[in-house]
Amino acid sequence: MEKRYLYKFLFVCMCAVLGACNGYLEEIPQNKQKLSTTDDYDQLLNNAYLTQAVLPYIDVLTDDMDYIVADRRPNFANSADTYLGAHLWDNSIETTMPNGDEVFAKFYNSAYNTNVVIDNIDEAVGAVLDMTEVERTRKHIKGEAYALRAFRYFYLVNMYAAPYDPATCATTPGIPVNLETTADDKAYRRVSLEKVYGQIVDDLKNAIPLLEENLMETGKTRFSALAAKALLARVYLYMQEWDLAIEQAKEVIESNSALFDLRAAGENSVIYTEAPITEWNEETIPGIGYLSEKNSNVLFVNGINELYMIFGGNTAQSVFYPSETLYNTYEKGDVRKYYFMRRNSKGRVRYMKNRYYAETYLNFVPQITSDYGYSRVIRTEEMYLILAEAYAHKPDGLSAAVGYLNTLREVKFRAEDFETYGRLHAEDFTPQSLLETIWNERRREFCFEEHRWFDLRRTTRPSIVHSGLNGSATLQKDDPRYVLQIPQKELNVNPEIGANPR
Repeated sequence: MEKRYLYKFLFVCMCAVLGACNGYLEEIPQNKQKLSTTDDYDQLLNNAYLTQAVLPYIDVLTDDMDYIVADRRPNFANSADTYLGAHLWDNSIETTMPNGDEVFAKFYNSAYNTNVVIDNIDEAVGAVLDMTEVERTRKHIKGEAYALRAFRYFYLVNMYAAPYDPATCATTPGIPVNLETTADDKAYRRVSLEKVYGQIVDDLKNAIPLLEENLMETGKTRFSALAAKALLARVYLYMQEWDLAIEQAKEVIESNSALFDLRAAGENSVIYTEAPITEWNEETIPGIGYLSEKNSNVLFVNGINELYMIFGGNTAQSVFYPSETLYNTYEKGDVRKYYFMRRNSKGRVRYMKNRYYAETYLNFVPQITSDYGYSRVIRTEEMYLILAEAYAHKPDGLSAAVGYLNTLREVKFRAEDFETYGRLHAEDFTPQSLLETIWNERRREFCFEEHRWFDLRRTTRPSIVHSGLNGSATLQKDDPRYVLQIPQKELNVNPEIGANPR
């Protein structure tokens, strides 16, 4: 396929590119020229969720990850070296990626699938004679498609365009937005950040009532109304629409206020200890998966656990580790420090957040694989932190912000330590120091869930130094490389997108 950019594909051609469509195509007659049933569109939408490794490098860009050359073994493949270009912020991070940066094409392809669903599902034929049921199915699938399209554009605009600023968003270039399903051979130009975010908000506003009024049990790997509301709260936060972010996050918490409670884990001496990992086994490994869809606080999970590409030990033959700076941000009594990370026998920080199997205390996978856990997760903890940050920006919101922080932190600290080390007091903060505390709390809570890079971009854009195979590299404060470069193959076929400044 020569023009693998944006959405310029007919359905059959598109499926050939995506690979995951192959099985679906085998299920329909070869002479079938278009989709016709609700099940056809449901399966097409399911493919658009991209249950494959898509974005393993996003956390490599941040200050949450270190590359330790001393641990590299030349006789190993060292396959995670693929992401050194990203770790060192090459002008184009894909320089070390054999297939280039594939996120742009895959996410736009996914968005194309949602366009097909949105444009055509209203005419789909149902599998039952009950037209009420058929219409309910159509509307639910359409609602999911709107939510997923918003999700894809949210990622794309936060990777390949500047951070949102209400003062300049009307004139700042965003990314191309195309809602069509035609295969016209035309160039796609960027629209403003204001228009991109406006489209994301519109899609979510379309999605939520369709999903609320046409309930279907699809599990947490697909969007529900509550997950769409949570995503909208995130979008409003990024847009600095504080009141709207508060309203949306409160709606989510009113429906589901659950938090992952670590207090009992803090009383377990195997978990809460500075001692390095020894030989944990099925009888001694404590804890359950922090990011499992089975947890009541988890609203949506997407894709697979992509961290095995980076942290997989012998699987990935990698010397990327959680950074010492991240490890040291956790305070005394904070159970997350040891639930998320542990030192190994060499003293290196090892990633543990996804190593606990989700269903039972007696199932532990020694190496991270793609088969369990997730990297992209929407959960209720984010709503509390959105509320804290949004209130911190309001003139009279400091006490409310601290209250939401304390609600979150209380279940993450050992009970005996919370009052002394964990509880925050409003009188100790200025608005700015409170914001910095909230951003640090987000760093601790969401480590390796693809939040940190976006948070760095939209807040302080600090200077960061990383080491690689041949020396170090520095990302300067407010560096233009906080906006990733458009992949070269996309610029080759669609130069009117325009490269990002360097």
